Amino acid sequence: MNITELARRLKIPTQQLKEELPKLGFDIGHRAIKVDDTVAEKVIKLWAERQRKLRDSNYVVVEKRLDDNKLTKQSEREVELPQTLTPREFAALLGMSVTTVVGELFKNGIMASINECIDFETASIIAQDLGFKTKVAAAVTNEVDEHKTAIDLADLLQEEDKSKLKPRPPVVVVMGHVDHGKTTLLDAIRSTNVAAQESGAITQHIGAYQVEEKGRKITFLDTPGHEAFSAMRSRGGRLADIAIIVVAADDGLQPQTMEAIEIAQREKLPFLIAINKVDKETADIERCKKTLAEINLLPEDWGGKTICVPISAKKKQGIPELLDMVLLLADLEKVQANPDRLAVGTIVEAHLDKGEGPVATVLVQTGTLRVCDYLLVGERGGKVKAMRNFKGENVTSAGPSTPVRILGLKQAPHAGDIFKVVKDESLVRDVLRKATKFQRNVALPTIIAKDETTESAVPQTTLNVILKTDVLGSREALVASLNQLSRGDVAVKIVRTGLGSINENDVIQAEASKAVLFGFNVPLLPQAEMLAKTKGVYTHTYKVIYDLLDEAKKQLTTMLKPELVRSQVGEARILEIFRRGKRDMIVGCRVIRGFARPGTKVRTLRSGGVQLEFKLLEVRLGKEVVGEVSEGGECGLKLQGEPALEAGENLEIYHEEIRNRVIN
Repeated sequence: MNITELARRLKIPTQQLKEELPKLGFDIGHRAIKVDDTVAEKVIKLWAERQRKLRDSNYVVVEKRLDDNKLTKQSEREVELPQTLTPREFAALLGMSVTTVVGELFKNGIMASINECIDFETASIIAQDLGFKTKVAAAVTNEVDEHKTAIDLADLLQEEDKSKLKPRPPVVVVMGHVDHGKTTLLDAIRSTNVAAQESGAITQHIGAYQVEEKGRKITFLDTPGHEAFSAMRSRGGRLADIAIIVVAADDGLQPQTMEAIEIAQREKLPFLIAINKVDKETADIERCKKTLAEINLLPEDWGGKTICVPISAKKKQGIPELLDMVLLLADLEKVQANPDRLAVGTIVEAHLDKGEGPVATVLVQTGTLRVCDYLLVGERGGKVKAMRNFKGENVTSAGPSTPVRILGLKQAPHAGDIFKVVKDESLVRDVLRKATKFQRNVALPTIIAKDETTESAVPQTTLNVILKTDVLGSREALVASLNQLSRGDVAVKIVRTGLGSINENDVIQAEASKAVLFGFNVPLLPQAEMLAKTKGVYTHTYKVIYDLLDEAKKQLTTMLKPELVRSQVGEARILEIFRRGKRDMIVGCRVIRGFARPGTKVRTLRSGGVQLEFKLLEVRLGKEVVGEVSEGGECGLKLQGEPALEAGENLEIYHEEIRNRVIN
């Protein structure tokens, strides 16, 4: 074949062909005029393969085989969830990005940071919305650490001078089976005892709240199986003094009821039974009492010691009687504490507020917590700058069994953590100094992205970011969230972080490192803004964390390669070659799987990994052009491409689609 003709068929200049031939393994010399036809055919095939690979390199190629239909659908997947977990852990269990999970929580009205605990019920609802079946995972705990924590808490709560002990409000948790009315009961208690004193208070509760009955206060943990209660239970401590176990009068004792009773008995937690839904026609109070008696919980009116109170949470009947029984149990248990000592308590929940920084809801267990107190929470600490009660009112002190929301911690703690007030301010400063030094010295992780279908590292395009925030807690949350946005071929690289306003030096560093400059709850100085416009540095400040993350997603999305999806629709075997043209051929085939349809593509794999590709122009049954031939049918296929196919080869028929990818 003439070298010029070969170049024409490859659609490149002759000189370029002579330069490319040695790279393909054919050194014919610069003065060559002709090449052997066999060599020419090999060159054509290798060139087509090279161009195909070059084209595919511009995309993320997704291959969907006919056999993929046999794979388990996501909606059929089952996930085991622990009683409490963070959104980061939740996302790992689901195999999804943290930002996706946090976004789903946000859509359901739950403002949870990536390290803030959520309970099983919340996680289960979100997981089911995302197409998963859920079940409770077996608890796995570190017995040594938990035993030590339990001892530490017991030591902190120990009071040497018994004469200083005074009665305190009992702390109550409500437990029971699903749909037996736990939440309705809590709402009934809250609305009858709290709503009358506060405007819109039902929406202002902070994980725990107090009600008043006959001039005495009772503290309720706001959700059954609250994450802090679960955390303390697993550590061997006791956050609640009394449990109310709800049993539906029309349903009796169920598995979760039995579990709640076992937990209370194991933790030696005094409890009473609230027999709910007594207003229903199918209610059978005596049957419930009989079932209780069968498990050695003989009701009081049957001569036993188990307190049973009939109620209707829906109609708010029996609520005062139930609260009276709670106070009676508290008197029998002699729940006491010393309000005059330094405060010790438990973190009920914590989060990073966009306007206030780290915010923690705490339950004071002994002593009195005051504004300006210095406190330690593990390796975290701070000064109480402000306190608010469950009504949202500013308070200056909180005594035993009082839930309050505090501001002033440098980092958001974890639910279930123990806090203690210290006299010496230097102790807190030492802890914070060590934590800050650790954060500064820890190198940011090097991200080596891996393709989702292979274990080999893939090249990455990075979005360099310089981040300025108001406080350390904001920085911690944002750095973690930004790093979670990384994908197989794009990644966020945090070049530098800092606290305070965005200045000219930040802009200069952003230009040098080709980074975007994000600020969170910090001002952009006018001089820095002018310099950024001059240098062409993207600079923006944000008040809402999700707005910042959305911008990062937007910037990453522009870096993503499009997705080339090849979906196999059929497979055929060549029975006979009818005609070979210069750039097309007609073959007789039998469809052995799927279907053959015009407008799709066809490929076959040769030895040495060389792949031949064709466009399927026409499908014929006899002389008639048809739209489709299904599995088992014989037909003629008109293919556009190099006429190099042979009888007996198998053809894969597939459809190609280019999709733009986005960072969710």
